[in-house]
Amino acid sequence: MQTTINWTSPINWFIALALLILLVGQLWLISRNPSVSNRRKWVKAGLNIILWLLVAAYFGQLHWLSQRPSSHALLIGDDVPSAVARQVKDSLHIQDSFTSRNLKNEYDSVTLVGQRFPIETLTKLSNSSVNWVPYTQPDQLASMHWKGIVRQGEIQRVTGRVHSSEKQLLRLRFGSRTLDSISVHEGDNVFSLQFPAFVRGRSQAELMLGGTTLDTIRFFARPTEPLNIQFLLDSPDFESNTLAGWLGKQGHTVQVITTLSKSISSNVSINKAGKSVTKTTPDLLITDPANAANAIVKKALAEGKAVLFLNFTKPEIDCQLINKALGSQWQVRKVSSEPVIPVGNGLNALPYRFADNLNQFTVTGYPVAVQRKLAGRIGASLLSETFPLSLSGDTVTYSRLWTAVLARLSPTDKNTIQVDAPLFSGLKQAILINNEGTLPPSLLVGQDTVAFVKSPINEHAASGSSLFRQAGWQAIQDSLALYVDARTEIRPLAEQRVVQQFISAHAQYQSTSERAARTTTSQVPNWLWLALIVCCFTALWVEPKVL
Repeated sequence: MQTTINWTSPINWFIALALLILLVGQLWLISRNPSVSNRRKWVKAGLNIILWLLVAAYFGQLHWLSQRPSSHALLIGDDVPSAVARQVKDSLHIQDSFTSRNLKNEYDSVTLVGQRFPIETLTKLSNSSVNWVPYTQPDQLASMHWKGIVRQGEIQRVTGRVHSSEKQLLRLRFGSRTLDSISVHEGDNVFSLQFPAFVRGRSQAELMLGGTTLDTIRFFARPTEPLNIQFLLDSPDFESNTLAGWLGKQGHTVQVITTLSKSISSNVSINKAGKSVTKTTPDLLITDPANAANAIVKKALAEGKAVLFLNFTKPEIDCQLINKALGSQWQVRKVSSEPVIPVGNGLNALPYRFADNLNQFTVTGYPVAVQRKLAGRIGASLLSETFPLSLSGDTVTYSRLWTAVLARLSPTDKNTIQVDAPLFSGLKQAILINNEGTLPPSLLVGQDTVAFVKSPINEHAASGSSLFRQAGWQAIQDSLALYVDARTEIRPLAEQRVVQQFISAHAQYQSTSERAARTTTSQVPNWLWLALIVCCFTALWVEPKVL
């Protein structure tokens, strides 16, 4: 019970004192009346006390808080068919449902169904508890993510969820080439597609379901840092010479050392650096399994560099030789009795495959793997020959292969920018940076300046966010770029991102107690007070005539 009396007002104290004096005076007069029996004195006192309590309670305007039943409604998105809306309504047992055109803002809880809602409609729900039931139309994306910026040769992964109307093929296409594909069944499907980002700079691929293009994946592939690469071979061959020439064209410093006889060796340099490769440990050493015990190879691994073994002839024996010399854990399994087996795109490989290992990573699509050790990386290739691709003019496949291999063997970048795509104009998106040197306080993205805050647990990391007010390719410090999609109503992913950010902001600024406190104030109506007081006066008037 609570009262609305304002005790800071003198008049309320005067009325309370008058009521108290009235009660004491009545009881004193009743007790002093000699003509009334004791039995009637008790009755009169009781009736007067009851009347006094009613008057005092009316003066105090007593009230109390009571829990009222919460009201719920469905808000149906413009993208949701009526049949689906009825199904959700029946399953949630909610009677009232509205669209954005006839919404009534009088409900404690509103459940959104779908994702196509005008911004004006969402802002009207600030005083209601909001839940969300997403809806994905058939043959449409429910979600999708990829890296907005990758390193050339790095594996680009496209993950998400798609609702398919039938069993069909989901694939990533670059021009007329299929980069990766999976088969999806009818209903919801979680997918993960990947491919090496072999094209430098601005790039894009199309995600297709059957014969329909669902979306375009746009990203920026930054060039890898030039490496110091050394070939250590017992004899020259077309494979190593072609690879060395390609590496030189990519801007790497290359030195090819081949043994012609016991006391004679050949030394050829491409893009010769200021310091001789022989005087410094190369970033990448390419050699044969026969050189696994060479002191140069062991020194490179001890200093955290990478070694790639080519020209396998007897994989079981070659792997044992490498494991014994370097402490690696290579194992192979024979998969065919043929001398070589095709692996696609005109490439052949030895009829073996690498056994799985916890510290082993494969190069997607090729029989090439890399094992990470505490101090370095060891790569091995079961490919028989790759130079015929270059000689035949298929430089795209050749570059795609060796760019992917090089990315697995390259050292971790000291400076990186990480952005989760897709990005939409007008919607806030986080940007993460890692820098072994001094972290920049801000970055210029298009015409916007993004301020960064250092991570409290990593002094080399910082994070910032931007609204990306302009659509299209946005330059980052003149060396990188991000693609920002225009936020239009025909983009399901953009509509979904709007609802997600609204739900997140709504939950942040509306506390759980505010959403749960559905109470109302109750009090005795005035007509009941009048009836009770009249009844008491009637009893006091009737009492002398009855008793």
